[in-house]
Amino acid sequence: MANEQKPPKNTQRIMCVADLPQARSERRFEIQNGSEKPSVFTLKDRKRQITELLLNGPVYCASPVRISDVVHILKREIGLEVETRFYPGDKATGAGDYGVYFLNSKVRLLDTVGVAA
Repeated sequence: MANEQKPPKNTQRIMCVADLPQARSERRFEIQNGSEKPSVFTLKDRKRQITELLLNGPVYCASPVRISDVVHILKREIGLEVETRFYPGDKATGAGDYGVYFLNSKVRLLDTVGVAA
């Protein structure tokens, strides 16, 4: 079901890999869903990039980089809460409705893995 408004102005459009956060090495994240106890996860590669991308703000679902696959994995494997909100496309041009990802989990970046405090 589509919302009647447009997505926020800070919604990120990912057109190529260069649009993703560039760091891919291991990084620890603290993730909390609602009133649950926070959990710590170590993420690297594309999982880290997409988590940091979602931390930066909403993200258009459709992407040539196929971020939806990684969002699904993060939701399934670590319980990251990501909501998909749908918005109406431009009916005059035939463009269909589209989705935008919103991060609902509280996520906090922790120290990088292997770095002494």
